[in-house]
Amino acid sequence: MLLSSIGSRPNLAADAATALVRSIRQGDLQPGARLPSETELARQLGISRPVIREAIAYLKADGVVESRRGLGLFVNQQDALRLRRDEIAASEESILTFLELRLGLEVEAAQLASLRHTPEDLERIEAAAIAMNQADDEGRDSASHDLAFHIAIATASRNRMFLSVLEFVSGPLLGSIKSMRDKDRGDHSNVVIRRADHAAVLDRIRAKDPDGAGEAMRKHISESYRRYAERIFHAGQAPPHPALRSRNV
Repeated sequence: MLLSSIGSRPNLAADAATALVRSIRQGDLQPGARLPSETELARQLGISRPVIREAIAYLKADGVVESRRGLGLFVNQQDALRLRRDEIAASEESILTFLELRLGLEVEAAQLASLRHTPEDLERIEAAAIAMNQADDEGRDSASHDLAFHIAIATASRNRMFLSVLEFVSGPLLGSIKSMRDKDRGDHSNVVIRRADHAAVLDRIRAKDPDGAGEAMRKHISESYRRYAERIFHAGQAPPHPALRSRNV
């Protein structure tokens, strides 16, 4: 295992844990392999042994490594989905990758929701939209209602896997929504766009129009992607993505 020094950062232990996980995922250490000693890991990362011990505690908690009495630390078989909030919240660019994940997941969920929703599902989606609009009108944080809106659609898809994935990443999802809200703060036009997008998704689900529901969800998430990318990148530096080809995507 060869690691690069992470120098001095605000949360060294979390950064060290991320560096170790990345190295393992890249295949530097296979399942069943023994980790280098604390001393060697500290040397490669350029940090102290206490920080390494804290980082390893993160990895143990996530099931990435296990301790074998008298033998040391070993890499576990990575057969479960692992996602840390700080893997998404660590940078603005990572929020864009999360939006790409949501495009692949939530467009299909919206299509299925339009075909499979029950009256109760529709009530939950409508209630979340109303609560979100009221919070925006009153200047309160509406991120939790936004999350409830998307969770309700995943529930209405009647595909347990869609709901399970969204629930699993609900913490990072809420964090990314709040981050995007912070970027939008003070710009009422973005609230208007967001409200219209949600209304369009709800309308197409209510109308049992799978193509329209999927396209409305794609437009909503693509618009968020475009707006967020434009705010964090200088002209010409934004990563290539269909959402950036047109403001009308």
